Amino acid sequence: MKKTWKKLGSLAAAGILTLSLAGCGGEKEGINAKVQQNLFDTSVATVETLVSYDKASMEQAIEENPNMDDFTKGAFTSWIDNCEELGAYLGMESDQSAATAVRMDSHKYIVTLNADFENRDAVVELVYSGKLAPESVGFSPNYSMGEKMQSAAVNTIIGIAIVFLMLLFLSFVISLMKYIPKLEAALTKKKASQTPAPAEKPAPVVAAPSEEELVDDGALVAVIAAAIAAAENTSTDAFVVRSIRKSNKRTWR
Repeated sequence: MKKTWKKLGSLAAAGILTLSLAGCGGEKEGINAKVQQNLFDTSVATVETLVSYDKASMEQAIEENPNMDDFTKGAFTSWIDNCEELGAYLGMESDQSAATAVRMDSHKYIVTLNADFENRDAVVELVYSGKLAPESVGFSPNYSMGEKMQSAAVNTIIGIAIVFLMLLFLSFVISLMKYIPKLEAALTKKKASQTPAPAEKPAPVVAAPSEEELVDDGALVAVIAAAIAAAENTSTDAFVVRSIRKSNKRTWR
């Protein structure tokens, strides 16, 4: 654990060393040679300190230091993402110098280093602000032409496959369009069948003929009227027969 903290201190010291270069400044039309050389040396030292960490130590350092500065945290994260693919660090390529590695772009200093690793080489790019404050470190693995062609071929195949699958899906969706009218008709029919039919109005009840309705039989009325008149010892003009009902009584009074 002490070794890890020692390395972490070395990385922070490299960043602080860069800040000390701010006093050297830069020429109006180019980079001061001294600044250029100091940036190059500081960048090499920073990268060599960074790649000495293993993945577990960096993850632990990030977890245990929530207030870690952005530059250190970004550098750790970049190396964590690439350390397994690149492998162990072997050294910097010898054919590079401060004049070729350091340049200025949009008021920022860019240091590009070519480093050798166990699995594959990589380009390491460090960015500094106009005041020479370190901002970021990035690793870009170098791939052979064959690997690039293979990756491009895989990407092309994946792209064609996705397009082909999308066309198949669209064709399937279009083929379902013919079922839409049938589906609408079925839904309309189902909705109509579920709509309650209007209640039928009850047929008007025909009133039964009243029992008191006068029987349309003039002869019977005349006979009954004469019998009543004889029983009452009066004339048929003294009363009017309005209705004839059947009596439930068996005897007469």
